[in-house]
Amino acid sequence: MKNFVRYFSIVIIVLYFFLAVYILVSPTFKYLTKEIRIIFAAFLFLYGGFRLARLWTKSREQEEE
Repeated sequence: MKNFVRYFSIVIIVLYFFLAVYILVSPTFKYLTKEIRIIFAAFLFLYGGFRLARLWTKSREQEEE
């Protein structure tokens, strides 16, 4: 079960990064101003990085136990 949670977390993190890139380059969001798209994409990149750091520290703590 722990492996499933770890792999699911990795998939979610990749989706956050993919969504950030998609918002930046997709013509679907052209109705938003460039600044708004950059801010939203930056937020998604930062949140994905935060989740990645949390996953990494949690896995290092479990390995030490």
